[in-house]
Amino acid sequence: MRYKIVRIELKDDEVIVYFKKMRRNATVVPKIDSPERMIEFSMQMGMNIARKIEEALNFDGFITMEYDTYCTLDLKVGDVIEIEIKQI
Repeated sequence: MRYKIVRIELKDDEVIVYFKKMRRNATVVPKIDSPERMIEFSMQMGMNIARKIEEALNFDGFITMEYDTYCTLDLKVGDVIEIEIKQI
């Protein structure tokens, strides 16, 4: 599964990497031919932006790793990573 790194925290000798699952959303811009539709469209865009900000502040999971491992992987906020979960 593909995830985007949203936050990285340094705790003592460990690093916590928070990530969010990559989702694909398609948006369609409607044809605006009247002032009423323009107001409705701007309200929808405002709600959409508020939802995106809320999603950006949350995260789906995190991984704790040692600082040396973090340095070798050279991870940064905004990087897209692929995580495979296996049963052991």
